[in-house]
Amino acid sequence: MSKDMPIEPVLIGWGGYSTLSTVLALADCLLQQWPGPTQSDAYVTALMVCDAVLSGSEDDLPEDARAAFIEAANEAGSSLMEDDDGPDF
Repeated sequence: MSKDMPIEPVLIGWGGYSTLSTVLALADCLLQQWPGPTQSDAYVTALMVCDAVLSGSEDDLPEDARAAFIEAANEAGSSLMEDDDGPDF
């Protein structure tokens, strides 16, 4: 597995849309581009889970980082688009 830990892509929008497809990209977004508050529980949890995954934790998986990031983005009011529920056109 590559060091940046691939995930199912997350399409997030603020200003424009960005596709995040690795845990490293999620962490970078949290640290460098986050549009919402950085003191919220969901934000801190997402940052901690991303860090744990990137540090090689056996308890946290890339999917956990993705889920925590989505929760933080929802809490911050960011627009997310996911392919999970919709038809493929």
